[in-house]
Amino acid sequence: MKAVRKYALSMLFAATAMAGSSAWAHATLQSATPAKDAEVTSSPKEVTLQFNEHLESAFSNAKLVDSTGKEVTTQKATLDATDHSVMKLAVPALTPGQYKVEYVAVGHDGHRRKGDYSFTVK
Repeated sequence: MKAVRKYALSMLFAATAMAGSSAWAHATLQSATPAKDAEVTSSPKEVTLQFNEHLESAFSNAKLVDSTGKEVTTQKATLDATDHSVMKLAVPALTPGQYKVEYVAVGHDGHRRKGDYSFTVK
């Protein structure tokens, strides 16, 4: 009986640990350049997004829109060649104003995460 109880407890622990780890499995933005709410003095050449896990390039993307909602980027975002948790987006010369980065990140678990943040060019 003691062995059965020990086995049941170990199975419960394993199931709880697995359930807890899958809650953390989604791709989450860790940092960005330019940063959220940053005020930059000149137009950045690119936006760099750092996630907590490697992304699936076929399903992950980002774009930059101006204050009217018009997309200002013309190229697809790419993953860094050596670190697939880093997404880069080439940015054309920006005029002063507020811009919003909109992204979709899909990690190895297949879950799609959407997000956005803004920064200002002075």
